Amino acid sequence: MLIAGSHTGIREGAARQRGVTLMLAIFVILALTFAVLGLVYFVRYGSEVASNSAVHTEAIQATDIGLEAANTQLQLHSGFPEASNMTGIQWWYNPAPTALGPPQPPPVSFWATCAPTKSCGATSIIINGVTFNVEYVVAPSGLPPAVLNGASQASSTTTSYMTYLAYVNAQLSNQGLAAGERHNMNADIEATLRKVE
Repeated sequence: MLIAGSHTGIREGAARQRGVTLMLAIFVILALTFAVLGLVYFVRYGSEVASNSAVHTEAIQATDIGLEAANTQLQLHSGFPEASNMTGIQWWYNPAPTALGPPQPPPVSFWATCAPTKSCGATSIIINGVTFNVEYVVAPSGLPPAVLNGASQASSTTTSYMTYLAYVNAQLSNQGLAAGERHNMNADIEATLRKVE
């Protein structure tokens, strides 16, 4: 013999069970959605970091090429460059003298305006399809000439050298990048160059 109220209790229990199952399904779907969104974010972030790292490596390569260009200009110049004989030479940098020691590197504002004003050497370099605007200057190191091989300065076969500082800046030109993609990537280096006479 069945009691009428027991059927109602069974139906209510089944309805409650379906409600709990529905809530669990919604919770699982929400958790999976957040997990997928998080994964998409981390994959995108990781690819941006990898892309920036690759562009930075290419910028360093571009500064190396700019350093070679600066050294070439220095070696092609006859004699030892000094402030007095370098008027109008585009790649020569004659900063304000400091008390003792090497000159200060050019400020960021210098690199922003030196190519249009022709106060630095400049070239464009393409590495892996990415174009860099490379600018460079050579400055006096502040050190006096030195004699090579211990030769006497009075000797007619004296060979001496002077050291100079080269400053190079490579800035990504943002040409050839995908639509909407933009990088603010640059690299600066300072190196010592030697000129032998």
